Amino acid sequence: MTDTSRIINWDKVFANSETFKNNKPFPFGFVEDVFYPDFYEALYRTFPKEDDTWEFSSNISRSSRRKLFGKDTKTKASDSIDSTMSDEWNLFHHYLFSKDFITNMSKYTGIPLTALDHFIFINNHKGDFNIPHAHHIGVPEGKYAYKLSVLMYFAKGWKKGDTGGTYVSRTDEDESDIIFEPTNLDNSMISFKETPISFHGSRPMMSDIVRHSIQFTML
Repeated sequence: MTDTSRIINWDKVFANSETFKNNKPFPFGFVEDVFYPDFYEALYRTFPKEDDTWEFSSNISRSSRRKLFGKDTKTKASDSIDSTMSDEWNLFHHYLFSKDFITNMSKYTGIPLTALDHFIFINNHKGDFNIPHAHHIGVPEGKYAYKLSVLMYFAKGWKKGDTGGTYVSRTDEDESDIIFEPTNLDNSMISFKETPISFHGSRPMMSDIVRHSIQFTML
């Protein structure tokens, strides 16, 4: 498969554009049905299985399992082929570097984006969490490491009310400051502009469903 026109449903993404740009106290957005169904099913079906290539991340601030793609590093994505991944995952990873994807994400967010920065697979299991935090506290805008953070979800069977979706919040104090928390993690995307107050996190998961997701950042 080489056709990239049936990967992301940009009509769905652009319909959320004004909401993203106008949300307070920092720009963020949530999009459902972000992938076309056939492509989503292929990504879901071939989402990488956990093995010894996954890293278990656990400290006082978060817990999860993470895996890199191909020649990617923890801090930098590389436009390369990963022979252990499906054709669809290789196509999608390559598409993230394309002019089409970068132009459309710039249009959606209103942020002048130029490149993919970082990419990683993430699995969250029952009990996993991420305390609220921001990436650029006290950093001037011109010196941000990246401009945009994005998470895309592949969690079938997620029920309304299940905890564990990445939320955005006003502060890093506690859950009472949550502004928005997604309840549909099956073919959906949350993204936010990087600012010193772009606080986000995830409450401990209480269900046995694995939260399959990817996270990437853009310059």
